[in-house]
Amino acid sequence: MANQLYKDIVTIVVSFVGAEKGPGIVERQLKFAAGATADTFSKDDLKKVQSALVTAAKLYLTDPSKFETLKSQVA
Repeated sequence: MANQLYKDIVTIVVSFVGAEKGPGIVERQLKFAAGATADTFSKDDLKKVQSALVTAAKLYLTDPSKFETLKSQVA
């Protein structure tokens, strides 16, 4: 079962890129950048994955001016 930190990050990413892309972006970045799962995701993992997650989500932003807001919310 996904922990609360994971759910919070997915909610943030979804609010920027939509429900179709958001969860997949988070899952891929957790797997490849942090080696974590939804169950084991921790604040240390967030530090590892933060940059890659924001960069991946940026590819799907419809409004590039929201990038800085996304970046600050994922921090």
